[in-house]
Amino acid sequence: MRYLPLLILFELLVSTAASATVSPCTSDRLKFCKEVKANPEDVRACLLQHKDELSGPCKARLGKSSQGMP
Repeated sequence: MRYLPLLILFELLVSTAASATVSPCTSDRLKFCKEVKANPEDVRACLLQHKDELSGPCKARLGKSSQGMP
């Protein structure tokens, strides 16, 4: 019983770390571009073809990545 708070804390830390590594476009990629290989340029091109259908966080992520491009 005395280890219960430690287990709860550990579970919270693990679940937070796992969710931090997921891209905001993961679900959109699986929905619209699952047939595209893992080549980042091809995935990005596919996502941009569906830009009107993407989730808000994914649109924001794509917008940030294109700001540095000419």
